[in-house]
Amino acid sequence: MASIQRYKTEARNVTLRDVADALGVSKATVSLAINRSDLVARKTRDRILKKVDELGYIYNRSAAGLSTGRTRAAGLAVHDITNPYFTEVSAAIESVLSQSRMMSFLCNTNESLERQERFIQTLIEYRADGLILNPAAGTTVKALQPLINRRLPTVLLTRDVKGTDLDFVGNDEFLALKLATGHLVGLGHHCIAMIGGGQRTSASKLRRAGFKAAMDEGGLPIDSDLVVDCATNPKAGEAAVNKVMACKNRPTAIACFTDLVALGVISGLYRMGIVPGRDVAVVGCDDIEETGRFYVQMTTVKIHKRSIGRTAADMLMRRIAEPELPPQRIIMKPELVIRSSCHKSPIRTSRN
Repeated sequence: MASIQRYKTEARNVTLRDVADALGVSKATVSLAINRSDLVARKTRDRILKKVDELGYIYNRSAAGLSTGRTRAAGLAVHDITNPYFTEVSAAIESVLSQSRMMSFLCNTNESLERQERFIQTLIEYRADGLILNPAAGTTVKALQPLINRRLPTVLLTRDVKGTDLDFVGNDEFLALKLATGHLVGLGHHCIAMIGGGQRTSASKLRRAGFKAAMDEGGLPIDSDLVVDCATNPKAGEAAVNKVMACKNRPTAIACFTDLVALGVISGLYRMGIVPGRDVAVVGCDDIEETGRFYVQMTTVKIHKRSIGRTAADMLMRRIAEPELPPQRIIMKPELVIRSSCHKSPIRTSRN
């Protein structure tokens, strides 16, 4: 045991100079090889990396960061990593950053401004190279001032924060719910409910506005009793649909803020003996994987989640490399995906 412990202690003390001397190369060459630089021939790089492993050399990235000004670390903060939407977006971001040899650190804020603030402060303290931020609900310019003051390269993801000139990439949220609701209007529905969302984030405001625009274009009134805010999860969607279906003016169709809400709505309808697609039309938004399964087959709006994630990561890398670039905004267009939860002919479409 003593000999093993002594070996570990010696391995921790191996320096860049030790590796260089063992191979008869310069410290700079060893450093470049460790960072997989194309300036070092592949054969030489492989030989150096093999010796690094043999000697047990541990690259001191903190020290390297002090000399280069780069830590090759970036933060990623989302408000709900359990949401399949953000799982897919985050996976795409991590893939791009990894290919660029960037380490990503994830924070699931769970809509906590305090947790978000602590994460931002930690990134600043550890001199992270940048941040991709899906802001928690209620985030203001003041809350982002620490990263703005320190010029930390930052890309806002999906949710915008009014008053900032930070880079942004997201979906056309207004068009998303306009497409969803417009589809229901086109099927002949006159009494349409909207479940989910609210007014706390840019995305929720825009989706609600898209719902209203489609209703206005169809010349249809909005019954305030049929517009219900709720959390973005199936349990909340199920509770909300119970409330909506108890209204005197019972809807024949329901537009949902997200697919997760729609899954709860569908579950709630089944529990009431109401068959989605036959008795009440349901449309979601996001096109998460579960919506295409045979037991759901939900009409929804496809958001290009992986493209949004890849674009956000690419945007951050550009911002890190060229901090003086003008702010960039990229908004991607969604697409309506029609499935069996919104058939026209078997659904009752007359006014109640």
